[in-house]
Order: sequence, then structure tokens, then C-alpha cells
Amino acid sequence: MNQVVPALTGSPLKKKTPWASLGVFFCACLLLLGALRPAHALADCVLGEADEIVALRKVVDGDTLRLKDGRRVRLIGVNTPELRHGKRPAQPLAEEAREFTERFLAGGDLELVYDRDRHDNHGRVLAHVYNHRGDSLEAALLAAGLAFHIAIAPNFALAECLASREELAREQQRGLWAPGVWPVLRADQLRPGDGGFVLLTGTVKKTDRNRYLWLELDGPVAVRLDPKWDYGHRNGRNWQGRKIVVKGWLVDRGEKYSSRNRRNKRWFIASDSEFTIEISRN
Repeated sequence: MNQVVPALTGSPLKKKTPWASLGVFFCACLLLLGALRPAHALADCVLGEADEIVALRKVVDGDTLRLKDGRRVRLIGVNTPELRHGKRPAQPLAEEAREFTERFLAGGDLELVYDRDRHDNHGRVLAHVYNHRGDSLEAALLAAGLAFHIAIAPNFALAECLASREELAREQQRGLWAPGVWPVLRADQLRPGDGGFVLLTGTVKKTDRNRYLWLELDGPVAVRLDPKWDYGHRNGRNWQGRKIVVKGWLVDRGEKYSSRNRRNKRWFIASDSEFTIEISRN
């Protein structure tokens, strides 16, 4: 895996200067985007030289781009709110995330830097994206509170750095982390129709294991973990009774599945790494 390369003065690599606090809230972020200042106290999330220099045709949404050569690019490490689609309303701050990305990438070509997997299941290119000044779009979205950090195996090269950007937004209650902006679902209150990207909280009632480790919560939902990771939680420690918060895509396997597999939970959410789950320590 590529190593994180700090932006050191005098380095022969192209320096990718970080951006600091993007304002007290997302509106200020958009209005003052041109006046962003570098945060010398924080290293930017950068792997090194660009693998490709490409031209942008269109910003599809906050985390998806269309290039002039026709390819679609999905940003690694972030998930922005979904735009309005058909009868489905836009999620909170979806338009703001798209506008932020458009302004951040305006004015020149883009740099793509690859991780381990270069394509997703939809055929989109997976890449870390930098604007023509060499600034990280993922880091900027997270610091502004306009995206959630996600870490999906095996593309973990910048996971720790990106997690720090999300933590900054959480601490300062920016954007999606402001009180009341993004709902937190409770495991014991899931209803038909719930799904998509969520923040979910619940208490582990029991565990099960096959090729995965399953945390069965106090509701009709289980969290699927990869047993080769310890999730910052020592192997062998009892999971039962632990309160967790997990972020990811909630999958509804449907009423028919539930009726035929009564021992299994109807909903599940997969967590690939410690960056997508918080576990109580008491």
C-alpha cells in the first residue's frame, strides 16, 4: 500500500497544501471558499504525485464526478448526502455538498491518486481527488461537515488522515454534525422503508460468527464485521452489552427473507474498519 507522504518544505514531491477551518457553518464555507487559508498545524491528506491529470466535465453530486473522457469518478473515503431523485427527497445538505465540490474544483484540471482498488462494483473509478492547486477535495468536504468519512477495504491508505478531518468537523459541530441536521436511527425503532446511508445506534445483545462476525443489536438489525480486524477493540473482549454507533449503508433484506430466516435479522449494516464504528468502553 502507498505510504502517506507529509507535505514538507523543500520536498521533491509536489506539495499539497492543506486547508484549515472552513468557517463556522456550511453557508460561510461556500461564501468564503475563495478565501480559504492553509492550516499549518495539520498535514494534508496526500499520498504523493498524481497518477493522472484529468479534465472535469461535470460534478454529479458531492462525491461523484464525470470526466471529459466519459469516466465517472467516485471519491475514496467520503460519502456525501444524496440529491433528490424521483420521489425521494434530497438528504440534508446534499445541494450544499455538490455546490462546494463544484467551487472547490473550478479553475483547472484535477489530480487523481489511486489506492488499492481502482474501480467499484458500478464500474466507477475510485480515486483520491485534488484540485489544480493540489488541495484534497475529500479532506475539505470532511472538514466542512459536508461528508461522512467511510473506510471500505482495501482502500485504507488515507483513512486515518481523513478520520481526523471528520473529527474536526464533529468537534466544531459543522454542517452534518450540527445539532438536529442529520438524524441518528435507533436500532430498536427501525421500520419498513428504512435504508440507505445511516448513522445507527444500538446495544449489542448477542454475537454470531460464520465468515463474518455479527453483532445482533436490540432491534431487527445486525452489524457485520470482518473478523480479521479488531476495530480498536481487543479480540476476546465480550461484545454483549456494548453500546455502539455505526455509519454505513443499511440493507433491508425484506419481509420474505425475515419470515424464512427467523433466526437472522432483517436489516444489516457492514463495517469494514474501526473508522466506521464507535464502541462504548464500559
